[in-house]
Amino acid sequence: MYRIEEVAQKTHMTKRALRYYEELGLVSPSGRTDSGYRMYTDADVEQILHVKDIRDLLGASLAEIKDMMELSRFYDEQRDYYNLHYKDREPHGVELLKRIETLKTLEETLTSQRAFLQNKMSRMAELLKSYDEKLDRIVNKKNELEAKHQGGNN
Repeated sequence: MYRIEEVAQKTHMTKRALRYYEELGLVSPSGRTDSGYRMYTDADVEQILHVKDIRDLLGASLAEIKDMMELSRFYDEQRDYYNLHYKDREPHGVELLKRIETLKTLEETLTSQRAFLQNKMSRMAELLKSYDEKLDRIVNKKNELEAKHQGGNN
């Protein structure tokens, strides 16, 4: 178990940011000492790094990350429920309808998460395209000037 100071060093975050993430419900320490100090496990540190990666790599806001994590938790709960009650059983009657509803819920949850990621990827692709266009203009102008410069030196 790690104290918040150690987690801050491992994640390259401030203690204040870690407390804020906890306040938002994005992460939570696995325990506290008798004195009330937060204590984190390796799994907690991995969760913090995962949130940080989503924020940094996808440019997602903390509110978007929270929504995404809640959808993920909901998906996990529904999947576990499905596996507990329906896996390896032949459905009949009402159970068949319940199974279909559970699968619809899983589908909707994943579709929502996928749409979020697709939206972020589309926006990133647009940004990348604009950078490529700028870079092409710069390279073309540079090549034009270099050709002019070489032509004038002959």
